Amino acid sequence: MGAPTRGSWTAAALTAALGLGQAWWALGGDHVATSALVLAPLSLLAAAALARVNCLETRLAVVLVVGAPLLLTALALTIGLPGQPRHDLDPAALVGMAVPLAVLAAIDADRRIRTHRARVAGARDDDPYAR
Repeated sequence: MGAPTRGSWTAAALTAALGLGQAWWALGGDHVATSALVLAPLSLLAAAALARVNCLETRLAVVLVVGAPLLLTALALTIGLPGQPRHDLDPAALVGMAVPLAVLAAIDADRRIRTHRARVAGARDDDPYAR
């Protein structure tokens, strides 16, 4: 378990925003989006877990939760989801791609900060687990 970093706080906030956006999209539209209905509570739960405990398992949960809408949006823009035509690139699709990518960038920034902290704390150069 590591100390929270600016990257982990940013990732938690962006994941919570993604979860709220998914809940709004799933419940506020004229049709029910099943994927957003399933992913919204998972995103909010992963964001709360990352904000509480910055560990490998919570970072993995966040990466998996933001990977799903990223993949679904990419599929919808390129070939279309099953049973649906291909979607056009619009501002909602851009936000649907930008927010998960920003979460992944924040997780990577957290990894870099934790690696730097470990090296400064005195990890040996010949330790295979320090890399």
